Amino acid sequence: MEHQHGARGRDRYDRIVQSLPDGLSARAVDPARDLEPIAALVNAMRANIGDPLLDSAADVHDIVAGTEVDTARDTLVVASLDGELLAYAVAYPVLDNEKPRVFLMGATHPTQRGRGFGRALLEWSIDRATERLAALPNGTIQAQCGDSDSTAERLYQAAGMRPIRWFTDLQLRFSERPTHTDPHRYPLPEGCTSQTLETVDRETLRSLHNACFADHWGSSPVSQEFWNNEFLAHESSRPHLCEIVFDRSGAAVAYQLTSEFPQDAETTGRVLWIDKLGVHPLHRRNGLATTLIERHLARAARDGYEGSMLGVDADSLTGANVLYARIGYTRRYGGVRYILGDAQYS
Repeated sequence: MEHQHGARGRDRYDRIVQSLPDGLSARAVDPARDLEPIAALVNAMRANIGDPLLDSAADVHDIVAGTEVDTARDTLVVASLDGELLAYAVAYPVLDNEKPRVFLMGATHPTQRGRGFGRALLEWSIDRATERLAALPNGTIQAQCGDSDSTAERLYQAAGMRPIRWFTDLQLRFSERPTHTDPHRYPLPEGCTSQTLETVDRETLRSLHNACFADHWGSSPVSQEFWNNEFLAHESSRPHLCEIVFDRSGAAVAYQLTSEFPQDAETTGRVLWIDKLGVHPLHRRNGLATTLIERHLARAARDGYEGSMLGVDADSLTGANVLYARIGYTRRYGGVRYILGDAQYS
């Protein structure tokens, strides 16, 4: 499968091919055969920089064949003569009307660094992202890497990108922070009830999520297609451990979605993730977030997990960092978001 869609696409493809060392080829991702090899490639790169989080084939699928991804045009792999994947790149679009953007994703196997793949793939990705955003004047091009990945940071900076935001993965270990195993020890506010994800209308939850994150940096409304077909349907979701809170009128006011990533067990231990945690703006500062976290931790401890993890924006406006630190979460790893040129984004 080659990138030969339109003159610009053919030119972009020809440039990447001409830049490769002899014996290497480039083509679009083939989801039927490339998911596991790309996951292995990404995980080798992450291990090389000390990132403890690993990708599964399902994670890769969402990146290379997600809701808005045109796999034939938005993805690229570099392969050796025997078919081994050495590098990949994706111009991953999120083209909503409010904050249209394209994320540049990719990796080069550690043994192949220094051969110019990264620079060539980044140039290819930026050109494709620019094409994607041509009709969206307020669009931005962004990329993220681990804060220990100095090679990627130099690459982004050389392309004119600048850091705009920092993120942190936090971990709580039950061996260091004793935890009750009964969620009911942490009662909800008077008049509130809760349900698991399995019993809640998905549209009700999507509306709540969008309301909870409307004032968060980098967030924009999640579409029904993405919410149902990718986020909630991902193999990592643990619906029976999620919790959605309703007030006395029956309105959904807060939620916590739980995930598990078994591929990380060797590096993080067997942990549950708070994948999403949100409280409606009108119901904040009444202890709901703390209660949902403690109930999540109690379920994890009850079911034999070693702890919990979550990701947080270092500049969270809701005070999430202070809350997590108070409960007992500590830093495990960090990431840096880059943006191209002088583009403004919020």
